[in-house]
Amino acid sequence: MTEASTTTHEQPGLFASVGGEQPAQTHDQESLSPVSPDVGAREAVDERAARTRNSMLWAAYGDALGFISELVDRKGLERRTQGAPLDHLMNWKRRVGGRSGVDVLLPAGCWSDDTQLRMAVSRSLGSHGFDVETFARIELPVWLSYALGGGRASKAAAKNLGKPRTLWYANTFSGWSDAGGNGAAMRIQPHVWASRDLDGGYLLDVIADSVCTHGHPRAIVGACFHAETLAHCLSTGAVPDSDECMNIAGRVAVIALRLIEEHSILGSTWTGLWAQATGEQFGDNWRRTVDELFSTIGAATDCMETTDSVDTAYAGIVARLGLRSPQQQGSGILTTVAAAALAAAVSKAHDGVVAAANAIGTDTDTIATMAGALLGACDGTADPPEEPLDGAYLRREADRLIAVSRGERTDNHTYPDLLTWCAPQTQADALVGDNGSLAVEGLGPATPREAGAVYTARQDFAWEWVETYFGQTLLIKRRPEVRTLEADNDLIPPPAPASKTRYRGSRERQPQNQDGLQDRPVARGVNLSDALDYVRQHLDDDSALGYTLRRVARDGSRGDLLNFAKEIHGDLRR
Repeated sequence: MTEASTTTHEQPGLFASVGGEQPAQTHDQESLSPVSPDVGAREAVDERAARTRNSMLWAAYGDALGFISELVDRKGLERRTQGAPLDHLMNWKRRVGGRSGVDVLLPAGCWSDDTQLRMAVSRSLGSHGFDVETFARIELPVWLSYALGGGRASKAAAKNLGKPRTLWYANTFSGWSDAGGNGAAMRIQPHVWASRDLDGGYLLDVIADSVCTHGHPRAIVGACFHAETLAHCLSTGAVPDSDECMNIAGRVAVIALRLIEEHSILGSTWTGLWAQATGEQFGDNWRRTVDELFSTIGAATDCMETTDSVDTAYAGIVARLGLRSPQQQGSGILTTVAAAALAAAVSKAHDGVVAAANAIGTDTDTIATMAGALLGACDGTADPPEEPLDGAYLRREADRLIAVSRGERTDNHTYPDLLTWCAPQTQADALVGDNGSLAVEGLGPATPREAGAVYTARQDFAWEWVETYFGQTLLIKRRPEVRTLEADNDLIPPPAPASKTRYRGSRERQPQNQDGLQDRPVARGVNLSDALDYVRQHLDDDSALGYTLRRVARDGSRGDLLNFAKEIHGDLRR
């Protein structure tokens, strides 16, 4: 039984029959694509698996609903909804590409940048943890070509990361140290969903993820706070109350700062760059920002205790926290606290995301998506009343992250080789031709959807709906004549097929093929010059050095390895 009836809201919609997607089902009726039969059998009785999947779906649903009311006044919202109440998903029109862009009909359930970036984070997570390099150097620059929305900091950071020599921990674009918005917090849920123990082990990844695009402690503190509130929901099945939110803030204050200060790169290079840019010590600003978090939680609590009406209480939170103020509309702290307070005030997830989506003038989609992630992880929450776009893909990713959280091997997403990867030079260069078909640089093959391309008045650019091979729908900017896939940007096949067995540390017996030999990676070869260029660009990054050394040792000759070691030895001693 769902929380809201969809009988009166059914519509064919864009892409309604493409891909065979079915309406959302209740937990007892779900037909899923599990990672393996064994995993599927366990999920039938696994509360955390159900919470993770529902959290993923409600986060996308809240984003899609709040996207309709984002950055628009009441009259503008009525035009978008054609007078219908904003309590269900619907097709609606939006201008993309700025003033020189085009008006596009978006399908019911279409997500904004919040879920787009969340899925980019999810793809960068696998059996071996979070690959911050692929997220920063591939996912973020490519995202610009299909972004539906996005804050100034996120877009500036993504553009800068497309440059070959930009490091994820030194992404010093203009204004980076002042970037304190919620662009980090809105996307970090996959780190928690994939966490094994839900006991803070995800926080360092949340911080590294945040640092790629945001430099102000307000963004990082907010991201850590949202991660901790989500972990509480996943582990207990309930939204944390105000006292527990205060406890969470206290843990973030101490643990997250210690993780930054003790990290070999963040604690020296990144905080050093931050101090140089701001003229103060990072820890001092961090502590002031945590004080802001405590006071914000207290203010939200006061609003919730003065009324029994959810709408009145949330209106009070919006006013008290200044969520409509242009200066702090998308604050990394204010919006994450507002989402937690709203989630604590409602008994049904649908009521929470509808309240957030209808608070015109606030960051509707981001607060709704964060509240949806929290409420979806709680016991008793039904599936969303309607299916968000690409629901089948969302479920598959949720199942994959569930497997990661259990320590099981999964089919990780494949990316181009970072040694030779070349990011698209402009937004319109990501959609390319590949042997007569389409592909998205960094993401792989794509097929056009039936809606076709929408061209600008000058016919110089177009936006086209495509579906990636892994099942995500993108409205991507393209040229009238697409370019050819960049040389050396082919996806690298997985090194070995996924296994159904659990990891048992380094002593685990490796899977064997029919000849009794260990499965080996697909031979790829190595260009020593490319390897040396790459590692010299990232000479202060131990992970980059280790990655390159492993590639040369695995794919090159013994002479390549010796020459590589000799060259880098000389560089490091200079």
